Amino acid sequence: VKAVSEYLKGAVEVPHHRTLVIVGAQTPVDDKGKTPAAFTEQCRLVWAKVADALAEKNLEPRHIVAVETDLTARDHLADAVAEQQRHVRHQVAQTVRVVGLSDEGWHLQVAVVAARTR
Repeated sequence: VKAVSEYLKGAVEVPHHRTLVIVGAQTPVDDKGKTPAAFTEQCRLVWAKVADALAEKNLEPRHIVAVETDLTARDHLADAVAEQQRHVRHQVAQTVRVVGLSDEGWHLQVAVVAARTR
């Protein structure tokens, strides 16, 4: 992902005999129920949770084919992209929304689709 405006312009097809994993929205809540205050800490936590969810299915961030990011403020976009680039270094289908989230302390949530096609 070079920039949010550069996204996969086609479609990804996953053959029926391959692995497709959908990771629902990961929120910035740690295993103790705490949410970091700083946006960058929330980003790190969310992407760590994405990686953990993929690892449970023997996949890695390199298998991600689509990312959906919900932000509570457009001002957070550059930091969100920077953290995503630490994990996803290839082009993916990308959706970014500026929304209200169910917890006022959350600044983002991220959902991904991953596929192993080989």
